[in-house]
Amino acid sequence: MGDSRDRAWFLYLLRCADDSFYTGVTTDLQRRLREHNAGRGSRYTQGRRPVWLVGAWRFPDRSSAQRAEVRFKRLRQRNKEQLAAAGWPFDGAPFCGPLPHRFCPRCGGELKTLLRAQDAHPRQVCATCGRVHYRNAKPCVGMLAVREGKLLLTRRSIQPYRGDWDIPGGFLEAGEQPEAGVVREVWEETGLEVRPVEVFGFYIDQYAYQDEVDFTLNIYFLGRVVGGEEQARDEVSELGWFGPGELPARIAFAHARSVLADWVQRMRKDSK
Repeated sequence: MGDSRDRAWFLYLLRCADDSFYTGVTTDLQRRLREHNAGRGSRYTQGRRPVWLVGAWRFPDRSSAQRAEVRFKRLRQRNKEQLAAAGWPFDGAPFCGPLPHRFCPRCGGELKTLLRAQDAHPRQVCATCGRVHYRNAKPCVGMLAVREGKLLLTRRSIQPYRGDWDIPGGFLEAGEQPEAGVVREVWEETGLEVRPVEVFGFYIDQYAYQDEVDFTLNIYFLGRVVGGEEQARDEVSELGWFGPGELPARIAFAHARSVLADWVQRMRKDSK
């Protein structure tokens, strides 16, 4: 007889292409995500594809997952987003994180999500060789470049969040220092040369790519423009400068909204 933990039910949270959320329950996160993106998941997600898995919570049986689903749907969107971004438990169930990888990078065996006695969080364990597949946050950088009291933002031309405004930045290359990475990313996206002045803060979030989602550690700098020619370039369709009271409503990524709120608060404090 198999381990009962392998027959657990998951309450899952999807983000749709129109930035809305969809919640459901399943025993197989990967299969269910494929069904939604193939148009067979639900009527709601059919016209809002593609969809990405934001997070999931593991329950011992179907009835407890469905009861939790009812309570979860009553939450505001911001509260749902916060629960997933922080990795908090819900209704007594542990957070399982975004969609896990399917196969062991060492032997190619199938990875199983298990809550072992010695762990505080569910882990992915290879069913063949027993290796634990740890999922660490990927480092990213972003630049808060201010000119005459206005902040530089970019409009994304790719998924996720295509058409939404974002803070210039991206993933660090292997071995790249954060200061060098943010200068490179801003140049690639905007054609502007920037100089980091100070570290603004660190923020945790998730990033969806194809059928996987990874945690990200986002390092933000305050900086200034020192040269270059302003133009929308790599993965960007438009550039814009916004004051603290002029920020657009559609902002990509949950953590970016927190960054901007912190920036507005700081600008108001500095102006007093």
